[in-house]
Amino acid sequence: MRSNFLPNIRLATNILLVIGTFAIALKITPIAEVYKGKILCIKYLKDQIDRDKLIKRLKIVKQANPSSICDSILKS
Repeated sequence: MRSNFLPNIRLATNILLVIGTFAIALKITPIAEVYKGKILCIKYLKDQIDRDKLIKRLKIVKQANPSSICDSILKS
């Protein structure tokens, strides 16, 4: 009868790799959101996108001043 030790080690390793991959992806997601906001603000300040598109993508109130919001986003 053969030992099942090596196949079990391979299976456990694969499961740990999958868990690790998802853990990394979940940690990167909030960082990506911050950089998306920064890129949008940079495009707005360079006049590559208009005010309405910036407000829609950042989900901010229309009465807010996008320039001041972008200043605070870019400083953080």
